Amino acid sequence: MPLRKLTPEDVLSFKNVEDAQISPDGTRVAYVLGDSFKSDTKWPKSNIWLVNTDGSETRQLTHGSRTDNLPRWSPDGNSLAFLSDRQTEGVRQVHLLTFDGGEAEPLTDVKGTIPSPRGLNALQWSPDGRQLAFLMEDEQIQSENDPVTFEQDPKLIRLWTIDLATREVNCVSPEGVQIWEFAWHPVSSRITAVTSDEPYEWSWYSNYLVTFALNGPSEITWKSDRQVALPVWSPDGNHLAFISSSWSDRGCVSGDLWKIDSEGERSENLTEGMVASIGWMVWDPDGKALLAIANERGGIGLHRLSAIGDNHTSLWWKQAAVAEAFWPRFSRSGEGTVAIALEDPDRPRDIWVGTPGENSCQWNQLTDHHPQACELSIGETSVHHWKGADGWEMQGLLIKPVEYEEGKSYPLVVSVHGGPSAVSGSRYYAQFGWCQLLANEGYAVFLPNYRGSVGWGVKFTEAILGDMGGKDFEDVLLGVDSLVETGIADADRLAVSGWSYGGYIAAWSVAQTNRFKASIMGAGISHWLSFHGKSCLAAWDRMYYQSDPYEPNGRYHRYSPLTYYENFETPTLILHGERDQDVPVEQSHLFFRALKDKGVPTELIVYPREFHGVIEKDHMLDMSHRVIAWFNKYL
Repeated sequence: MPLRKLTPEDVLSFKNVEDAQISPDGTRVAYVLGDSFKSDTKWPKSNIWLVNTDGSETRQLTHGSRTDNLPRWSPDGNSLAFLSDRQTEGVRQVHLLTFDGGEAEPLTDVKGTIPSPRGLNALQWSPDGRQLAFLMEDEQIQSENDPVTFEQDPKLIRLWTIDLATREVNCVSPEGVQIWEFAWHPVSSRITAVTSDEPYEWSWYSNYLVTFALNGPSEITWKSDRQVALPVWSPDGNHLAFISSSWSDRGCVSGDLWKIDSEGERSENLTEGMVASIGWMVWDPDGKALLAIANERGGIGLHRLSAIGDNHTSLWWKQAAVAEAFWPRFSRSGEGTVAIALEDPDRPRDIWVGTPGENSCQWNQLTDHHPQACELSIGETSVHHWKGADGWEMQGLLIKPVEYEEGKSYPLVVSVHGGPSAVSGSRYYAQFGWCQLLANEGYAVFLPNYRGSVGWGVKFTEAILGDMGGKDFEDVLLGVDSLVETGIADADRLAVSGWSYGGYIAAWSVAQTNRFKASIMGAGISHWLSFHGKSCLAAWDRMYYQSDPYEPNGRYHRYSPLTYYENFETPTLILHGERDQDVPVEQSHLFFRALKDKGVPTELIVYPREFHGVIEKDHMLDMSHRVIAWFNKYL
């Protein structure tokens, strides 16, 4: 049967498959299957599914009408806790499902907000199985008619526990402590948490680790200039492991793996100089090593890292992606089997299990949730290498047009990832975004992993500090040059696009060069000083530019696209969410007005109710059709 052309509707037909949680005995995997969009609910609809690790049965486990997510096995494997807003739309509660029969029951009826589980560790069983701990933001007591007292009445995220015997729910974190993430100590009476001095999103960039007994005072365990994330205790409670680097976004963390002693006095970087960026890890039962998964050289790698020496073993690497909430995650059973949600450029995301050995890991696919993939035409994805600024080795992806002909030149769209500490991984790009839609329209698509990306170690990621829009932009342009030299890219038909930081690079391209015939700026920055004043991430830009925002003619001025108004020539489509707090929508208004005043063809589309990402179904469809039409018009 001939393949048919991929459409925006096809992109939304694929399901999100994520958060693979293997049972302690290794016989079952619970995971989340849901929509990639929302239509009539606050969040995309999802349910929890169950698959046997021998592949014998796959079934839907929960049937909530809204959003069920974050399944977590009890230590004995007899129960599954999860979050759901099935009682009241948009209000998450903790639920418990036991496998001795019966329906899931709510364990909480809280009035505060259980936040979106960015780090995927916002709900955890205590090691002894007697308690569940979860994060909750203080209840909003301000009415909609009250004046807004900006940053004067902070709402803390606190740690709460549920006693499984009595069903009592109690706050156990110290008074005045903001908690972003947490980890149980093996004795089940202590907690280590990622905290900051204030509860605002910008304060996360100066976070640190504290340890406290339940209902007791906290003591600082680790503090440095870099952010920290994902603390996890060794089985004997003598050491704590965590990830550290400089990052753009909370929840998207990847970097060096550190180990400290229980007092926080002796520290060791277990991945010093490693050309990879660790994203998730668990201790081996004997506490002598950690199993870790990493963004690595544009692909994904699994490693065993010695905790007592320098014996590091690479178990597996693939030009693929393990993308839980955009970042690699896995779970491991008591006997060592690993469960992940895996995808690659040719196959959509599904649940896989692996058996790590001494020097390798063998994988088996358990689910097949996307039979429609075999009906759709997609462009071939290949890895592209080139020399960036200062001769640095660069890597990215090239998606060839559908029905590509060797020796023929094609219009090229550069798709710049956000972050900037993120990565364009080897994913199934027909499942999200515009890349394969554009390949079906006859475009080649280039996804560069410029300096600042993760997957090549902390030095590479932090090379962007103080220089956003500098050598990273050179890396991108040199990548375009290399594709023109190979003959696949038509030098007279180039375009640039991106979202968030990628949207900034799209606007910066308009300000710096006229070689692109069209640009699409998605939720991008056009004026750094006004961004600093209004964004909820105000500490991030200061940390990444390493500069005073108010310095006359400083970096904030020099790297703002609006500074170069006289250069504007490139037709630009601007897309933004109305309620974006990361990159306020005024950034797009400023850029639109400048383009309009200069007489440059431009359109500004603002999507109501949307935040930093556009997730309403009708808006996603509208956006895809507009993107295709814009490039078809100007290329």
